[in-house]
Amino acid sequence: MRAAGTLNEPLLLLNPEITNGTDGSVTRSYQQIAMVWGLVEASTGSQSTVAGRIASTYPLTLTLRRRTDVAEGWRVERGGQSLRVKAVLPHSEQAPFMQILCEQEEGDDGRA
Repeated sequence: MRAAGTLNEPLLLLNPEITNGTDGSVTRSYQQIAMVWGLVEASTGSQSTVAGRIASTYPLTLTLRRRTDVAEGWRVERGGQSLRVKAVLPHSEQAPFMQILCEQEEGDDGRA
């Protein structure tokens, strides 16, 4: 079990909202849900070729106090980076913490 003091990085949780326009267009935006404190741990990155160019992924594991509302497709903002929630790891109802697997958004170079 982690001590709460190790959750030392501010993270902004964003929920996707889809709006249908009167012209048939679809707009996706993100609503701020909460600022939480978390622990960010880097995993091993990987490279692949997509559409004739090299694409890199840099997965991160976020640990934060357990919440029931975070889901795949959400976004997390971390110091100027936009992270896409790829998976929320299963946890027991009694677990005080949860883990979220994220990847940096494509086209986001991590600079503020």
